[in-house]
Amino acid sequence: MMVPQLLAFTVLLALTTTNPATAFSPSTGSRWGCTPFLARTAVGYRFAAIDDDTDIISDAPDLDDGAPLSVDGSFYEDPAEEYVHIPLNVDDPSLIEFADSADFRKSIAGKDDLDLTNSPYPLAAMMQTSARYIAAHAGQVVVFHLSGDLMEQESTDKIIADMALAWLLGMKLVLVVGCRYDMGTCDLEKMDSTHECHNLLKVTDADTLRRVEEEAGYLRTEVERKLNGCLRLHGGGTSMPGCPAPEGNVVSGNFYTANQFGVVQGRDFEYTGCVGEVHKKNIDKVLTNNDVVLLTTVGHSALGELVNVNGYHLAASVAASLGAYKLVYMANEGSVLRKKGEDQPLQEIPLSFAKALTDYHNVHVHKTGFATFEQARLALDPCATELLLHLGWASYALQKGVKRAHIVNPGDGALLEELFTSKNGANTCLYHDEEKPKSKNDVATEDWNAFFASAAEQGQDVALFT
Repeated sequence: MMVPQLLAFTVLLALTTTNPATAFSPSTGSRWGCTPFLARTAVGYRFAAIDDDTDIISDAPDLDDGAPLSVDGSFYEDPAEEYVHIPLNVDDPSLIEFADSADFRKSIAGKDDLDLTNSPYPLAAMMQTSARYIAAHAGQVVVFHLSGDLMEQESTDKIIADMALAWLLGMKLVLVVGCRYDMGTCDLEKMDSTHECHNLLKVTDADTLRRVEEEAGYLRTEVERKLNGCLRLHGGGTSMPGCPAPEGNVVSGNFYTANQFGVVQGRDFEYTGCVGEVHKKNIDKVLTNNDVVLLTTVGHSALGELVNVNGYHLAASVAASLGAYKLVYMANEGSVLRKKGEDQPLQEIPLSFAKALTDYHNVHVHKTGFATFEQARLALDPCATELLLHLGWASYALQKGVKRAHIVNPGDGALLEELFTSKNGANTCLYHDEEKPKSKNDVATEDWNAFFASAAEQGQDVALFT
C-alpha cells in the first residue's frame, strides 16, 4: 500500500511545489512573482496566489475549491506534537444546544484568509500534519454507516469516493447500508423524518419484507457499482508500469446471523429482529484480502429465514464484534453541539457526557436494536433528534469496545477532513473517558525531588559534564 500512496502524494505535491518567487502561470505560460495563501471557503480552504505587482488573486490550477483542510490553521503546526483533547468546558447537559452544521460551515466562509507567506508549499504543510492521522488509521478496521435516505442525495458519490480514498490510504472498510423503504406502520407525517422511522420498532409482514428485499438489493447494487468504480480509479485503473497499484473488490454476503423477535408481549413481529452473531472470521478474511465488506439490513436466521434489522444497531454491533478502531455514522440532516451562548461547536465529547446528554433528552437505545425517543422527537428539531440517536448508538458501540466513533455531517470532503485533519468543528467525535490527554512533560516536580534527593544521598554530581 505504501508505494501507491507515495505516488499519489507525489503527483499532488507536484501541483503546489513551485517556488513562490517564480510561480508558473498555466494560462499565459509565463512566470511571475506571487505570494501563495489559502482562502477560506464554506468547506475548508482553496489554494490561491496573489500577484506581487498587480495584486490580482488567481486560483491555483487543478485543485478542488473545497479542499478538506482544517479551518483553524492547525495543519501548520509542528507535526511532531502529541495530540491533546480539547478540555470540555461544560458538564451540564442542560447547557447544550443544537446548531445546524451547514450554518457553521457558512460562517467559515467570511473569515480572513490564512497567509502562508512563510510556507511556499501549502499542500506539503497540510500533508505533514495529516501524516500522523493517516498513519494512525492505516491497517485499522473502520465501520461506516450510510442510511438508505442518504443514497438519494447528490453528495453520496463524493462520500463514496472519499471512502475509496481512505481505503487507498490503508484503512480496512466495512460499510453498512440502511434501507430507505418506510414501513406501512410508520407515519412520516408524524415522525417528521425517516431516520426516526428506522429506529422505531415495527412489524415486518411478508409483503413488507418483499419490498425491503427489493430495496436492499437495489442499494447494495448501487453501492457496489459506485464503490467498485472508485476503487478502480484510485487503484488498478491508474497504476504505473513497474509499480502495481492495490486491487480491491466490494464483497457482500451473509456475514451475520439475525434473530427474529417472534411473539413479544402478545405481539407477533413476524420478520422483524436484531443482530445475533457477527461472523468475525469471515469478515477478517475479506479484509485481509484488501477487499471492502458491504452489509445490508436484510439478514438471515440460523434456519435460513430472512430478518429485517435496524442498520444503526447493525453497524454498532459489527464494529463491536470486530473490535473496530472506529465507527462512523454519516448523518442526513447535519447538526453540531455547542454550549449555549457560544459559537464554537464541541468537536469532541467523552463517552460519559454523551450518555448524560442522551439521558437528559430521554433518548435510549436498546439491545433489541431499536430506540425510544418520543420526548426528544416532540421537543427538538429532526436534526437534533438524529444527532442524539447517533450519539446513542455510538455510545452503545464504545461501551462494547470500539475505540472511537464519529458523526460526520453532510459536506464535500467532510469525511476526509474528520479522519485525516485536526477538524473544523463541523462534526462530532466520541472517545472513552480513560483516553487521557498526553502530557508534553511527564516528569513531575516530585520526580525531580526524588532524583536530587537520591543523588545527594549517594554524593553523586548531577552536573558532571557541564
